[in-house]
Amino acid sequence: MLKHILFLFLLVIHFQCFSNSEKLSLKKDTLKILSWNIQMLPDLYIPFTKLVRKKQKVRLPEIIKYLEKSNYDLIVLQEVFDVQMKNKLKKNLTNAYPYMQLPIKKGWGIKLSNGVMFLSKYPVKLIDKVIFNVSKKSDRMAQKGCALIEFDFHGQNILVAGTHLDSKGQEVRDKQYQIIKDEIIDPYKTLGKNFLLAGDLNTEVKSKAFKRMIQIFDLKNSTLKEAQPYTYDGNNSWINYDNKGWIDFILHQLTPNNKVINQYIIRPKMSHKNSTMDLADHYGIVLEIMMD
Repeated sequence: MLKHILFLFLLVIHFQCFSNSEKLSLKKDTLKILSWNIQMLPDLYIPFTKLVRKKQKVRLPEIIKYLEKSNYDLIVLQEVFDVQMKNKLKKNLTNAYPYMQLPIKKGWGIKLSNGVMFLSKYPVKLIDKVIFNVSKKSDRMAQKGCALIEFDFHGQNILVAGTHLDSKGQEVRDKQYQIIKDEIIDPYKTLGKNFLLAGDLNTEVKSKAFKRMIQIFDLKNSTLKEAQPYTYDGNNSWINYDNKGWIDFILHQLTPNNKVINQYIIRPKMSHKNSTMDLADHYGIVLEIMMD
């Protein structure tokens, strides 16, 4: 009788260990990436124009809290233009995301950085970068471009490009598509590596321009199973006109043994002065990849 009880006890322990091991393996092998335009416009210009008065100091602590509690492996932020806000993100998220690639700015002057910031749980290194130098209107105030980093995810080297394309005019975006292809994608994308391009591409998924862009990049866009498949939406508290579209993406080329298992949108909000406020004018997009 005692032998039977001991056998059953060992059997339960075995299955518990197996179950826990299976859960750990799933967590270890699933790569989770967030791309999010967080609307951190430069505080410097607040006295001169209401266009940049976006309650950055109110929203940033809530953005930090949200990201600190999250379990993403890699985060690609856009519109981290304000230097003080960038420094606060760096200081407060170092424990959760110890490896960072900060926004890039070339030289001195009044122009802002590219606004793209990478936060990672794994070591990252900057591989290459390009500044577009084709922007027009208000987009000219920033050094819009594309940065490419590499990080090691449990033995697999993964290349991730982060960018933010112009909002003012398709002709400019067409040029930026080609610059990304020539300077970032063609030199580094190979069949033997996982390559991702994340960011605010300001190109609506149902447009002819999107089809052209995907052909130029030669990357895939996974299905978004959402009732409201929009990363920019008139329901957002920062958008005061009727508009909606899927314009933020994590495009990808994966090696044969890896596959996308989920893609979805995050819509984090906060309470402010007895009303609900979105944390940014864009919603974030998350891609989950099962890595073999």
